[in-house]
Amino acid sequence: NNVINRLFAGRGSSGPNRRQRLRLQLRTFSVVCLAEDSGLLEWVPNTESLRSVISDTFNPQVEATSIHRHGSRLTNFNDADMRNTFLKCQDLYFKKGNLSLATKKFHELILQNYRPVMYWWFVHNFSSPHAWFEARSNFAMSTAVWSAVGHIIGLGDRHSENILVDTRSGECVHVDFDCIFDKGLLLPRPEVIPFRLTPNMVDALGPSGVDGMYTGALIESMSTLRKNKDTLLSVLEPFLKDPVINLKSSKSSEKYKDSAKDSIAKIEGRLNGVYNLKNPNKKKVKRQDGYSNNEDDHANSTQLSVEGQVQKMIMEATSHENLVQVYIGWMPWI
Repeated sequence: NNVINRLFAGRGSSGPNRRQRLRLQLRTFSVVCLAEDSGLLEWVPNTESLRSVISDTFNPQVEATSIHRHGSRLTNFNDADMRNTFLKCQDLYFKKGNLSLATKKFHELILQNYRPVMYWWFVHNFSSPHAWFEARSNFAMSTAVWSAVGHIIGLGDRHSENILVDTRSGECVHVDFDCIFDKGLLLPRPEVIPFRLTPNMVDALGPSGVDGMYTGALIESMSTLRKNKDTLLSVLEPFLKDPVINLKSSKSSEKYKDSAKDSIAKIEGRLNGVYNLKNPNKKKVKRQDGYSNNEDDHANSTQLSVEGQVQKMIMEATSHENLVQVYIGWMPWI
């Protein structure tokens, strides 16, 4: 993360650049390793989980008795009706092969009944126009940087407790980096999205949604990472080849080497503009709704421009077809 922050700061370049004006950086915290399976983590002050932030806010423009008023309704995992409805949507795909109907029902029964409220968290917590604009800008830019970096290194397990929000600045902070190098695709319910950009996160970006500051910051972030791919690969390659690293797919030293090579190849591909995150469900589930689940090998190897790559990433991250496939505990509706 410190290497990436130095790249974003534009050290070694002459004069201020757009990256510096956009204040692109990753919020870091210290980690002290005591053994292979234990260590000390720095406390990240003034932060709450994304789930907690949503749970504590409300939409004042709807009636007090409306089911759409309180965010706590969205985050209440004890709501059996919500859980069962989402699982029924998933079953339409995983058991009946009808992804089109599963997506439609997910939109109608979940997204329309559990509407986002995070826009109002910024209104309630930052009373002056300047503070509100700064906080929302911080959220948009930090979310964009984490989206770019997370996709490049294959950061998974991005449920609503692993993403924090600084309650004083609005900045987004990610924690728990155990599930990296696309290990999220190996979960029982694969995490088939490049990063978390769920309805409440889009709602927090304001009326323009992803089409404003977020996309601009994401383009600048991806451009910076791609221009410095040699530096990033030189940092990541020794880390991947470290024998201490335990990848779940590695049951032998030979398989470990192959897995490391595959991870490096994927990261290098993404730094060259290739969207190579493959959905394993497409091989497991045979669609019965008139569509094919076959992967387009040409599309998975095409080198896109920075703008094209960013649009593809956003499209996949916000796709209802993808969100309906993830683990229920990930809570894709928030």
